[in-house]
Amino acid sequence: MLRYISLLLLFCSNQLIAQNSFLIKGSFKDYNGVIYFKYNNETDSCIARNGIFAYKGNIDLPIPASLFINDTKEVYFNQFILEPGKLTVRVDTTTKKYDGKPTCSVNTTVLQGGKTNALLDSFKSTLSKKASTMGSKSVAEKKNFYIEALREFLRQYPKEMASLILVEQASPGFSQQDLISFYENLDANVKSGYYGVSLKAAINKNNKAVVQMPIKEFAQADLNGRPISISSLRGKFVLVDFWASWCLPCRQENPNLSRIYQKYKSKGFEILGVSLDADHKSWLKAVEQDKLNWLNISDLRGKKNKIAIMFNIDAIPDNILIDRGGRILAKKITSQELEQILDSTL
Repeated sequence: MLRYISLLLLFCSNQLIAQNSFLIKGSFKDYNGVIYFKYNNETDSCIARNGIFAYKGNIDLPIPASLFINDTKEVYFNQFILEPGKLTVRVDTTTKKYDGKPTCSVNTTVLQGGKTNALLDSFKSTLSKKASTMGSKSVAEKKNFYIEALREFLRQYPKEMASLILVEQASPGFSQQDLISFYENLDANVKSGYYGVSLKAAINKNNKAVVQMPIKEFAQADLNGRPISISSLRGKFVLVDFWASWCLPCRQENPNLSRIYQKYKSKGFEILGVSLDADHKSWLKAVEQDKLNWLNISDLRGKKNKIAIMFNIDAIPDNILIDRGGRILAKKITSQELEQILDSTL
């Protein structure tokens, strides 16, 4: 009897391990060498031979992961959803010049495997088909269309991890009440996972910077060491733009902000760039290269910038738009949405 119980426990234990194990089978055309794998805040590696590689491990819940390589050029890479089970992925690279320097982009695509990835692909496919009917609709209308499509997905799959991931990614588009309601309905183990923690952080961030509430007072030094406070800009529409010299999406967005700034600065619009740089020279060089002719401040604490911490800014680019009275008008908006708001108000 004891032997039977021991065998049963061993079987159950092995089943639990199998349920949480993952196996990635990948293809990387014409590549031979080391591929690095980042997940759970750790980096490991495996070897690709004739473009074929495999990696296995254990996780509890789906999490973001990345595959990348070492290169003499600067390397950027995307994230994909890693979940228990077997995943088949394809890795591609492209090389482009940015600021005159060649950069290597490593892109990982999940081809097969995993319920979460399948549901996410299904949502994207459905959204793409419906979006073709939007035509020349405004950015605001397209945003509302996306939120409604996501609400329908949530009604179909209220307990799936894919729903949590989509809500976390689209959290700025939901009301605070919607986010809290969705979060409270999550299972306890899901709340403790990466995306549950991220959604909770988004809720806390909204608590720190609630639309229609007065902006909290803050001040930091500009490039010349002179302090600039947010209260000194009262009477203007101000976009508080969180960025850094090392943030490629931020740098790619800067030309759009420059165009909008030139269009509206004479009408009472100002940009206050809050840099998450830690090096003054890198910050100055990026400001000069991108021609950021607006106010720029930083405490040079990198990702521990006190203003970023004040508003729970955990990823950049990010922003907060303030009206003439110092009240928060909008958060985390695109340059197109910013231009629409300024068109209607200025």
